[in-house]
Amino acid sequence: MSLAFVVYPALDAIRLAFYSKLPFRNTFTFVGLENFRYVLADPVFWASARQAVVWTGVSILLQTVFGVAIALLLHQAVPDINLFRGLLLFPYMVPTVVIALIWRWMFNPEFGVVNATLKSTGVLHGDIYWFSDPSWAMVSTILLNVWKFTPFVVICVLARLQTIPVEIVEAAHVDGAGAWRRFLHIVLPQLKAVLAVVVVFRTIWTFNKFEEIYLLTRGGPGTSTFNLAVYAFEQTTANLKLGVAAATGVIMLVFLFAGSVFYLRLMRQQEA
Repeated sequence: MSLAFVVYPALDAIRLAFYSKLPFRNTFTFVGLENFRYVLADPVFWASARQAVVWTGVSILLQTVFGVAIALLLHQAVPDINLFRGLLLFPYMVPTVVIALIWRWMFNPEFGVVNATLKSTGVLHGDIYWFSDPSWAMVSTILLNVWKFTPFVVICVLARLQTIPVEIVEAAHVDGAGAWRRFLHIVLPQLKAVLAVVVVFRTIWTFNKFEEIYLLTRGGPGTSTFNLAVYAFEQTTANLKLGVAAATGVIMLVFLFAGSVFYLRLMRQQEA
């Protein structure tokens, strides 16, 4: 089954990267490395790569920080805590298209609840055009990604927190260690392994994300919120360059593989 739905499409995409192929025509023209030359010479590709790094890096950083903080709160033994743990899954279960439509309404510059709230509290004196300004458009897409996928981090971290022996934390408390020192020297080292796995998986998924950005901003204004997935999609649909899109996918695969190996080796060195 994995060969049919994972391995074969990946290998076929690598093969297509060396051919010129037009949609709706069953003709392939071998072009060698020409698709890769086109991609690497395209300034839009490099802009998309930089934006993909920003989109991924900031999203993962915020998801990790908020995920660990929320998991620590949900780990407390308080009444009805299971209710809050159940509600945590809500953003993760809602379809992305629904979230994007609600997000566009919330961030509407004229009647959206976000601008109205910021102005009523005195934070803003004018409207922010969230999807028309390049900087704010990127911020809005990052916020959507963080809101939807932080629960995944929380679930993973919370599961690990529940396996940490309570006696260790209590002994540190008796010895006079404050909450911050207990977290820094006892809890955080116990979380390193799960956080390493979570960061790798979330980086891969976020770097490849397409639907959130496209539903929210269509990659705009201009190409200011393009990531490499949106760039590949536009090469296919707008420019009808299937080989160029496949070459972009191969380059993304190389980026992600190299980054994952480097990160995991770095984590191993720190543990050693």
